[in-house]
Amino acid sequence: MQNDKTTSELISRSFSGAVTAEQKQQIEEEIAANEQSRNFAALSRLIHDSLSDIGERTRDGDESVAAGLSQAARSRLKSSIRQESARLNNLGATMVGDTTNKPAMMSRPAALEEPEDRTLASRFVLTRKIGKGGLGTVWLAKDEKLQRSVALKEMNPEAAEFPRAWERFQREAEITGQLEHPNVVPLYQFGMDRNTGQPFYAMRFVGKKTLVDAIEAYHDRKEAGEDVTMDLHHLLTAFIGVCQAIAYAHSRGVIHRDLKPENVALDNFGQVIVLDWGLAKVTDDFESDGALSGVLSDHSSAGKTMAGEVIGTPLYMAPEQAAGRLDDIDPRTDVYGLGAILFAMLTGAAPHQNSSMDNGSSVPIPDLLKNIAEQPTPMVREYRSDIPADLAHICEKAMQFKAHSRYQSALDVAEAVQQWMAGRSERRQKYANSRSEGRELRAAMLSAIRDLERNARFMSSLPPIQGIVNAVSDRDGGDDISVWRERLAVIYKGLLKTNSDFSAVSYASADGTSYKELIRLERQASDSSNVRSIPASRLASGDLTFCMQKALEGNPDEVYVALSSECPPPGEARKVGRITAAVPVFDEVTEEVFGFVMIEACLEQLIEAQIRGRFRSINQLYVLDNDCRILMQIDNTGTRVRQNDGVAMSDLSPCWSKVVPHLKGSGEFIDEQDHAFYATRVDLVPGRYSLALAMCLAEKPQH
Repeated sequence: MQNDKTTSELISRSFSGAVTAEQKQQIEEEIAANEQSRNFAALSRLIHDSLSDIGERTRDGDESVAAGLSQAARSRLKSSIRQESARLNNLGATMVGDTTNKPAMMSRPAALEEPEDRTLASRFVLTRKIGKGGLGTVWLAKDEKLQRSVALKEMNPEAAEFPRAWERFQREAEITGQLEHPNVVPLYQFGMDRNTGQPFYAMRFVGKKTLVDAIEAYHDRKEAGEDVTMDLHHLLTAFIGVCQAIAYAHSRGVIHRDLKPENVALDNFGQVIVLDWGLAKVTDDFESDGALSGVLSDHSSAGKTMAGEVIGTPLYMAPEQAAGRLDDIDPRTDVYGLGAILFAMLTGAAPHQNSSMDNGSSVPIPDLLKNIAEQPTPMVREYRSDIPADLAHICEKAMQFKAHSRYQSALDVAEAVQQWMAGRSERRQKYANSRSEGRELRAAMLSAIRDLERNARFMSSLPPIQGIVNAVSDRDGGDDISVWRERLAVIYKGLLKTNSDFSAVSYASADGTSYKELIRLERQASDSSNVRSIPASRLASGDLTFCMQKALEGNPDEVYVALSSECPPPGEARKVGRITAAVPVFDEVTEEVFGFVMIEACLEQLIEAQIRGRFRSINQLYVLDNDCRILMQIDNTGTRVRQNDGVAMSDLSPCWSKVVPHLKGSGEFIDEQDHAFYATRVDLVPGRYSLALAMCLAEKPQH
């Protein structure tokens, strides 16, 4: 015993350096040979270091320790001694500064049972305040040991007066520290401030930018009319990262319960970090494998909440949270929170923003919670009508009033958004193709009309034309009119055989207010391949129609184009679906107007001829007249499914009224929102008559 006492005294004196070299050698030999001496030396070193620290602070003028150990210092010393004792007794180790003193039960290999003395020390210097909440204040701090910037959260002095706040603060640190995921902020150290005795924890500094800033920038640029395609892509990519972090937390039995854009940090390199797990709930009905260690459920003292207690931020809160139904809170509550974040991204407002105001005044919190708990979920397009329909549907499904109607997991939400993004890329390409096809069709139709004009002009300049003029005028030296009619019929028949969309060609004389056909060839209605010449006895005559009169008023080679509603074929009622081109014919001798040549074309066949081979990317094509009534509807197989039934496009598409101003203005409507609808104007007769081509990628023309 005397030897043990002597050894103990020598060990204690050695810390102050009051031993000889021989005595120091003796101590080292004793410690190497005796485990009890080793344990005593370790505890003595711990006590000496603590007292030395107090002494240094006293010499530096720190009056808080001048009268001896402060309460915080005594607590730290006791905690340190207990930790060291637990370690030496092979019970494990705890974090430095852990106020619970619960061992982490860390097993050690036998080869490591002989530990060396280790000291864990860090010093953080506060730089500037980043933010403050009811529980704690977050600082930008400098870790002087590792020379790096960290975010340091310390408990507020006013919160430290409540034991529940201590429990929540430590609980938040424990949950954050155990959720090891790239999108969850990593925690570096948890400890106690030696000056204030209040807890703090240090974590990665991810900057001050949050999802709120990115959302505001996106909507500012959108309102300014800038291209925000990539901005939306970046926001949705960040959102997927949030979903994945929450899905990981759910796999560990943790429900965040306070999801909102303010709790999502964004660094400058695209990484997304979910913050503030202080309101998290740890469930007790999960598999133990992969779940959080320790007892952190809401039934523990650290996580206990009373029935009817409201937890979360009202503007983003799920109905079951607003009603205080804690037993109903499960991962689908966070799914609602994810939908609420997506809602804010798309609209620029919190989902319950409208419910929080009444005639410009804020609604009391109890009334707001009652509204959330009882009223239907807000709809995205009630806030903004220009949100892509499919994306709005994803958001609204995540925010369904009843939990069983929502996506059943955070990963389901992420997958839905990813599929939309992938489909949007494919859809954008398909839409670009259909828009290109629409423009090609417009150009082809305009070219066809110009061909009609050129043919009419050419048919009026043939030699038989003047031969018939001379025969009718009974001039000497001219052939009989029947000869000229026969020659002209051969040419006109060739014209109709070559142009399948031309339905008839005629040559007529005019006198005052009447006309008389001299020759007419037309395509047989029942057999379009059969072109026949109308006998002289069946040729039409009568009063000039409007388009005939307009043609006769023109100059040589000037073509007047009109629909058959302005110029119906002789003997037929007014019928939409034909287009005519008429050219005046002058007597070369008298230079007076003699008559006109007219070519009639079937508008539907003309359109179909141009569509053939161009119809690849769309589901439905609608050809509309000047009054936006449907002339034709063709499906993606090229089959005509509607013709001349007079249905207005507005009857099929309630949003058609949004398209019309674009057609009347720029002549083109581009669907930047859903990439599902394209419309363009075809000026058949510039300034007088146009068609519209409406192309739908969807099965129905909804926009």
